[in-house]
Amino acid sequence: MIEDKIKWNKKYQTQKYNTNPSEIIKKFYYLAKEKKALDLACGIGRNSIFLASKGFYVDAVDISDVALNKIKGYENINTIEADLDNFSIKENLYGLILCINFLNRNIFEKMKRGLKEEGILIYETFVYSQKNEENMNRDYLLEKDELLRAFLDFNIIYYEEKFVLNEKGKNVLKAYLVAKKEKCFR
Repeated sequence: MIEDKIKWNKKYQTQKYNTNPSEIIKKFYYLAKEKKALDLACGIGRNSIFLASKGFYVDAVDISDVALNKIKGYENINTIEADLDNFSIKENLYGLILCINFLNRNIFEKMKRGLKEEGILIYETFVYSQKNEENMNRDYLLEKDELLRAFLDFNIIYYEEKFVLNEKGKNVLKAYLVAKKEKCFR
């Protein structure tokens, strides 16, 4: 945990990051009927800030205190410094859970349980492809359709895998998922 925190703190101190909310969140956030949201691996809080501006109360979680300090004091945002490997998500608490540009397969089930009935999950992250121009650690890349398969017990509203240009102008393959927790989910 301490190594990850040091690594991410250094990145947030030395690199510039996109401050615009993710397009998939802007397109689908309104589907959430409950205004309590969880932003996992929130970074500098670009998506948390957007949701708070739309009337959501957001729990913004990240391992980096440097990143979280950038959003401390924002109205309707509760910052939580935590390593997601050990983070517990309270069951049936959130109307919206989002995870953007982060992959930890061990939290998939926690995310499912953390959503209230009819809660919305918005997920966007990287997929392995030999055509990726970016050199990324394979452990943190989805396999083709892996994200879709992981949430087939939800009502899939939207799913797509496509190449996009990242902030460095490199082609990367990403998966986009919007899913709803149905009444029958156990």
